[in-house]
Amino acid sequence: KHDFGTIKQDSKNTKVFKFTNTGNEPLIIEDAKGTCGCTVPTYPKEPIKPGETGEIEVVYSPGKQQGVQGKTITITANTDPISTRLNIMANVEVVQ
Repeated sequence: KHDFGTIKQDSKNTKVFKFTNTGNEPLIIEDAKGTCGCTVPTYPKEPIKPGETGEIEVVYSPGKQQGVQGKTITITANTDPISTRLNIMANVEVVQ
């Protein structure tokens, strides 16, 4: 979960979620999707070996959205359960 706090319309906001593979098998991320086109995740395409770390970068561009916003990024991987959710929040200020 990440809260960007107060941001402005038409801005670009980036958060990098870092993680470690604590399992016994390589972690394979099959997909990462945001709830809308304003939330774009970038994830490692290669397997993450046990004990290694990786990063998922999420860029939130609110456009003309305003007020409190909450978005979800769903990660699909060879994990149990198969999907993991990342949540971002922001209070988007109107630009005059």
